[in-house]
Amino acid sequence: MDSEWFRAQDKSFFNSLNQTKTPNVILTAETEDFDEETTRQWVDEGFNVAYLPLLQGGNEYIERIHATGDAFGVSEYYAVLSATAFGDAASLILEGHLKPTHPKLCAIVAYYPSQLPSLHSKFPPSFKVLVHLADIEAGVTVKTHPQMLGISGGKAKIAKKHINPGAGYGEGLKISFPAYTYAGVASGFAERDLEEYDAVAESVAFSRSLNTVRKGFRIETDIETVRDDLVDLTAAGNADKAIQSMRPFAHVINGPTLTGGVGTKNLKRFYSDFFQPLPPTFRARLLSRTIGTDRICDELYISFTHTEEIPWILPEIPATNKKVEIAMVSIVRTMGERLESEHVYWDQASVLVQTGLLSAKMVPEAMKKKGVEELPVVGAEAARAMKRGSSKHLNELMSDWE
Repeated sequence: MDSEWFRAQDKSFFNSLNQTKTPNVILTAETEDFDEETTRQWVDEGFNVAYLPLLQGGNEYIERIHATGDAFGVSEYYAVLSATAFGDAASLILEGHLKPTHPKLCAIVAYYPSQLPSLHSKFPPSFKVLVHLADIEAGVTVKTHPQMLGISGGKAKIAKKHINPGAGYGEGLKISFPAYTYAGVASGFAERDLEEYDAVAESVAFSRSLNTVRKGFRIETDIETVRDDLVDLTAAGNADKAIQSMRPFAHVINGPTLTGGVGTKNLKRFYSDFFQPLPPTFRARLLSRTIGTDRICDELYISFTHTEEIPWILPEIPATNKKVEIAMVSIVRTMGERLESEHVYWDQASVLVQTGLLSAKMVPEAMKKKGVEELPVVGAEAARAMKRGSSKHLNELMSDWE
């Protein structure tokens, strides 16, 4: 059965073949070795990882990649992730797969390629493609492929092109294949052993890469269970089991009060000594849940009567016996079916208003001289509005609102 037969098959045929037992990932770059932490991320997510250096490049490089993929086994599929500070490996990977070249390849992720194929390029539907670019304010280098009546004609040209990055916060580019740009960072932002490493851009890019590769392998995961099990354990005061569901260097940060912990030791102390006990009136209701590849964002309605100190919400504040209602947002990141991080946000001004520690009338003298009569803070009505989806008090703080 020759390769031309495979190339003639449509997407549904390849999907029917894609029944791999082990998801295999080939990491490839220009250097002889690669960032160990990045490798560990993919291993922790359940992938079998092999590393392949660029060496001479060219067709020989692409052939070595496919030979490495074949070595995984007759029925095993693989994905290719290319990342390097200069991006030549990533460029070659993209250029070498504009046409179907191997039936077991199911995904390609290219980090900051030094050169893109034509922005109108259409990759074969038999595998998923994703490109991560550093800041493209100066433009990107593009290799054009002249076409004449559907047949390549003339020589390819290389030119610098400017692409509208949109708002520039990391959203997708409007070109013919999936690509994202990360403003304010340089090539190498995803590699921890480089000076260019940027933790925020790397984290967002990794989530997108993981999503693309999982789609290529048709892997489905249930990260809701990880999140919900942690809630059950912490609510029950079982700190030991809660810690077992976390990665060794996981972190939990409650933004408004900067409480929480980093690492097993601190998190165990936080959940054992400071998170519990909660007031018996403490209730949490899920208003919405957004599920991503490796993150869950929960919008919660929280209510309680402040009958005892709650160190993570009102540290060092004795009981006020006031009822509190707040909207809270929790963003959990998982890795390898364990918690990597949790970031929690709520309106602390609203908590202080409801417990009598802050009043809208507490305007600094300097602001009073400028005509300010009240601070723009609200109480329980904010959380109630989130729960109901409306409020009769909406926009009351804006005097010009009719």
